[in-house]
Amino acid sequence: MSACQGQISKDSLVNSNFDGIVGGNDVAVTEATAKQALNFRVLYDPQITEDERGTITRYKVSQCTASAISPRLILTAGHCISKREDALHRIELKNEDGEAIYYKASKFLVHPEYENGNKKYDLALVLLETALPENIEIMKLPAKDVDLGLNSIKAAGFGRMDGRPSFPGNVGILRTADLNIAKYSPTEPAFIVDQSQGKGFCQGDSGGPAITTIGSDTMVVGVASKTFFDDKLPKEEWNLCIMQGEYMNVQFHMDWIEATAKILSQE
Repeated sequence: MSACQGQISKDSLVNSNFDGIVGGNDVAVTEATAKQALNFRVLYDPQITEDERGTITRYKVSQCTASAISPRLILTAGHCISKREDALHRIELKNEDGEAIYYKASKFLVHPEYENGNKKYDLALVLLETALPENIEIMKLPAKDVDLGLNSIKAAGFGRMDGRPSFPGNVGILRTADLNIAKYSPTEPAFIVDQSQGKGFCQGDSGGPAITTIGSDTMVVGVASKTFFDDKLPKEEWNLCIMQGEYMNVQFHMDWIEATAKILSQE
């Protein structure tokens, strides 16, 4: 299939919210990106058992990615939020000794247009119970209606490294990849990245930031939402993450982000 978006017939594409970084590079804990893309997980369906060690609670886990826009506010995809009563949303970090530290969500707001079924508004803001550590980078956001001249972005996420459903994904490891933008406008709610060169975001990267640096400012300009793939291939040949990816355009959604951040910050 051609990498050119115009040569991909619309009826041959299926979108997938099984959105890892495919063909990317692992990120060391000392790198800046490790402080910019955060491991966002939703735990649900708790199963409690008893054994000689005591009471053990096991959960099913949904993997996503996020970025911090204030010490207690994180930006992610709307479809990463679960409305289940037993769902526990949290950011998972590791300290210098490799031990896990959890930052639980106290409240979240999903874009109302997304909740009404408009997939071009796949955004959510999450308020954490406590502030993230000072070494986590608070991401800058772009100004509205300004032509950023974007040609490429850095994708970052904790998701699968292989888009073939029958292959192991190895989620939970932060990876990055530089992706070319196929279609972008500050006045459109979403933008498209080319994933046809063996690199792209995938399942578990949903909510992850599209990062760019303009001058001295490193900012998040997109939120990973979904991928497109060719469903006319035999199912055993499906690869969900190597054609195109769609990011929510942060520029377009700045009014909602700023208004919602103000509401949550009053909590």
